[in-house]
Amino acid sequence: MSRMTRTPLRAALVVAALAAGLSACQAPSSGPRTSPASPDSPAASPAATGAIYVTGAKAGDDPCARVVSAIGYLGLSLLPPGQEEAQHWDGDVRGRFGYLRGTLEMYGPRLPAPAKDAVAAVDGVARTLSRAGTAASRRPGLLRRYRAASAAVLAACGRS
Repeated sequence: MSRMTRTPLRAALVVAALAAGLSACQAPSSGPRTSPASPDSPAASPAATGAIYVTGAKAGDDPCARVVSAIGYLGLSLLPPGQEEAQHWDGDVRGRFGYLRGTLEMYGPRLPAPAKDAVAAVDGVARTLSRAGTAASRRPGLLRRYRAASAAVLAACGRS
């Protein structure tokens, strides 16, 4: 008897939650609208548009602090150096590489000049390592490249 009374209630709660979620997705955004812009346009830069790629971030945040934090966050899911062959590549690790890419998109252009090449290297490697379809045989070498490039970013920000 109790099972029959719970099932309709549970179904009603699920339907209500889904409806609320869908209506929130369809509501007009209160944030800044960005449109595709040419690379020369000031609107193409996240700092100029106020575009937010990282939850809780603000365009005026310290770029080194944000990027160093994202590198550290990813590092929590990585095995120590030298164990690249044993690294698991689940959605958590791939998602953290994606999070790092968003952080670099938002803050990378404002990092110290010595970090420029390393940021490009980290972003390129992170793009590949965030994809589920990247061949397992390529991942250990790419992870080693990521470690070297992220160390250069950390050094440019005065961290190690």
